[in-house]
Order: sequence, then structure tokens, then C-alpha cells
Amino acid sequence: MSRNAMTVPQRTRGFTLIEIMVGLAIMAFLLLMAMPSFKVHLLDTKIRVAAQSYYDGAQLARSEALRRNQDVTLTLSGLNRAWDVAQGGNTIYNKSEEAAANLTVQANVTSVTFNGTGEASVANTVQFQPGNTAECIAGNGSQRCLNVIISTGGQVRMCDPTVTEAGDNRKC
Repeated sequence: MSRNAMTVPQRTRGFTLIEIMVGLAIMAFLLLMAMPSFKVHLLDTKIRVAAQSYYDGAQLARSEALRRNQDVTLTLSGLNRAWDVAQGGNTIYNKSEEAAANLTVQANVTSVTFNGTGEASVANTVQFQPGNTAECIAGNGSQRCLNVIISTGGQVRMCDPTVTEAGDNRKC
């Protein structure tokens, strides 16, 4: 007999099909558990980006009014999801509604004019919420909603309507 026939074959290295299937099942379970919180995070980010975009537009309109010493208008359009900054009918900057797609954006007024001293023509509150407004934390939902407030003095702030603690700068 040859020497090779007498030896016990060594176990091959690697994973068996059963081990791979168990690993995949565990990964699928963990992904399914994380999926709802991931969706909340994505929508929170979308709300934050849309609110920050409008905030930046309001700050741009105010600074352009101060720089030019002329009236500059910030106008909402496209279901309040898009905005543009204009002076005397000439558009300075505009933002399409892509950043706020599938969100509900509500505003007291759709147009705010900043004068040469930086003051706003009207006070305005713009609310950024998910498509279903009941999903906000204020409505016992899981989404954080944001407001952008423009005062008649020209101050522009972003705030969280669910914060109620005195002294917290996120409070509306």
C-alpha cells in the first residue's frame, strides 16, 4: 500500500454552506432591526438640509440688502419648497425644490423683503416637516421637525419646536 492511502485526509479549510447561511441570516436580521431607525435618520437629515438651505437663503438676502443698501426679497415657490433671492426683479440666487422634496413646508407668508438696514418687512415662520405632519415629535411621532424664524428686526434663527427648556438656544 502506498503511504498516501493510509493517511487520513485533512479537513479542507474554509466555511461550510451551513455556516455561510447562518451568517447571512444573522446579518439579515440585524439589517431588518436597524432599518426603521435608519429611515428616521435619513428623513431627519432631509429636514435639516431643507431648513438649513432656507436659513442660508434668508441670511443671504439680508446680507445682500445690507451690502447693496437696497431692498432684497426672499420668495418661496414650488409648494414652499424652493426659494429665490432677488433685487429689483433680478434674481441673485435661487434654490430648487429638490432638497425639500417629499416634505411639507408651511410658511406664514411666502415673501419677505429685507431693507437696506437689514430689517424684514414682516415676521415669518417657516416650518419644515415630513410629508405626514403627524410624524413630528410634537405630534407623538419620531421625526424632529424644524422651524426657521425671521423677525422684523432681521434676525434669522433655526429652532426645534419640541424644545421647551428655558435657556436652550434650540427653543422656538
